[in-house]
Amino acid sequence: MSDKPGFTLIELLIVIAIILILIAIALPNFLSAQLRAKVADVRGCQRTIRTANEAYHADFRYYAPDVDGNERVPGQFWTWKDMWRRLPYLNQCDSEICTYMMLTTPIAYMKEFCFEPFIGRTDRSAIPGNKKLAFFEYSTPRHQGNGPGSFSYETAKRYGLGYVMISMGPDLGPNYDWENGWLTLGTRTYIPSSPIYSPTNGVRSVGDIVTTNRGPEG
Repeated sequence: MSDKPGFTLIELLIVIAIILILIAIALPNFLSAQLRAKVADVRGCQRTIRTANEAYHADFRYYAPDVDGNERVPGQFWTWKDMWRRLPYLNQCDSEICTYMMLTTPIAYMKEFCFEPFIGRTDRSAIPGNKKLAFFEYSTPRHQGNGPGSFSYETAKRYGLGYVMISMGPDLGPNYDWENGWLTLGTRTYIPSSPIYSPTNGVRSVGDIVTTNRGPEG
């Protein structure tokens, strides 16, 4: 029989309490670091896509189209979505996958997809195997058939905006004002109803992470 003294219940409770206190101190810092890493990942991915889109623009004189937004093919009556329907395509182009595929295939302006780490909803069946992945929201001034004379097109043209790419950010919620987005971006008046994410407001603050052809917004 061992005569070595063991821990008393009180001593064990004290040790457990100390461990819980240390976890409570360390956990917020860990979660904040995790969010900052995701934000940095978004910035890096959006920068990669922007570089690819500039190369695409140099070749075709327009940016990658908003396929699921029913943007029309330049000089035609049909949409890019109609064009994709003539080919093997994924998810009925009911996500941004077809837009981003135009930056990888057949010319590899970028080597692989960038995915949205702040997933609010997943793009169903967008990826073989039904993996739960999502893409940055993407739009151009020509979405929904808009063109010269429309508010969206003329506003974006006035401010030199060719497209917008959006991550939902740490709040995991959509904040972008699609109705007035080109105006708020163009004038850089990020009103409360359409906030742009800024870590100076707090790591988990409200706002979307937005990049346009001008670069990071906000």
